Order: sequence, then structure tokens, then C-alpha cells
Amino acid sequence: MNYIIKARELGEALSQTTEVQGLKAAEAAIMAEPKSKEAFAQYQEKERGLVTTQMISKVVPEKESLALLDLKVRLMNKHPLIKAYFVQQQNYEKLMAMVNLTLTTAMHGMPSANDLPIPEEFKGMAQQILDKIGGGNPMEKMQITPEMLKGIKLPPDFKS
Repeated sequence: MNYIIKARELGEALSQTTEVQGLKAAEAAIMAEPKSKEAFAQYQEKERGLVTTQMISKVVPEKESLALLDLKVRLMNKHPLIKAYFVQQQNYEKLMAMVNLTLTTAMHGMPSANDLPIPEEFKGMAQQILDKIGGGNPMEKMQITPEMLKGIKLPPDFKS
């Protein structure tokens, strides 16, 4: 199972990134400050409840989602350590999105930004990201079929 070994190596490499290290440090700072720790625990409890609701019913009531978002904003405004954590979490999520996109393109081929259902003004930025993922190495081109685009709301000027 060579892929398991590679996955472990990837996990170890990711654990050394500034994004992961920053997230761990931000969480440790929250846990070291009692008021932030208590407020953060309250947020996590509400978040777990929302995730549980979603797993059971597959639908999250909008009211509960908005209440969680409101709590998050209030906590960020009141607790600088919690705000720092959420900033670090966003950086971590960007890193993981890049990793997931890299894995997906390695398995299914590399799309061109022109093939993606995104507005024209974002295609240059998207192509830069795709070029970075490719690492300068030519990859097989991903074939995007009309079936793949079903259910995706496309911009009115998008041509497939």
C-alpha cells in the first residue's frame, strides 16, 4: 500500500507548514486564557450541534446557521485570541483546498481555466493556481463533459 505511506508522508509534511503550525499555536493560546477558552468551547458546542443536525436531517435550518455565524462574529470581536484562531483556520483551509485540488488534478487531469465555470475576470488567477499545481510539468488535460456541469449554475456568458 504505497499510497498509505505517501499519505502519511504528506501528513507529516503538512504538519510542518506555517498554516498548520499557526493554527496549533492559535488554539494553544485560546486554551491558555480561561475566558477565551470558555467562549471558544461554547462556539464548538454549537458548531457540533449544527453538524449533528446536518448529519441526521441533511438540512441545516438557516436560523441555526445564522445564529452560529453571529456567535462567531461576536466572539471574534470580543476575544482577539479567537479572532486570531479563525484567521489561522482560514489560512489552513486555503492550504487544504490547494492540496485537494492538486490531488484531484493528479488523478483526473488538469483543467484549463477556460474550461472552468467561473467568470472571465477570475480565469487569469485560476490559471495561475493551476500552473502552480502542475509544477511546470505537463499533465493530461481533464475532459469536462456536459454531464459534469449539470446542476452547476454557470455564468450567462459561459461557453462549454
